[in-house]
Amino acid sequence: MKPYELQYWAYNPDDETTNVLRRKDVLVSDETLKAMLGSEKRQFYSFVIKDGEDFILAADLVHDLTRQFK
Repeated sequence: MKPYELQYWAYNPDDETTNVLRRKDVLVSDETLKAMLGSEKRQFYSFVIKDGEDFILAADLVHDLTRQFK
């Protein structure tokens, strides 16, 4: 698992006709990273957040994934 910053589109509670771009620090497994970079399209991706919680996100909502070096 490696640390990344995930940017993704989410529901806008202030205007239900629009989305907002949000960010979240996540851990990404090698399997998820390979799936994202591969040619076979997936419907969902799984990330780990906080203290081990699963964060499952529809592939169409992923905007950007940036590796973090600390």
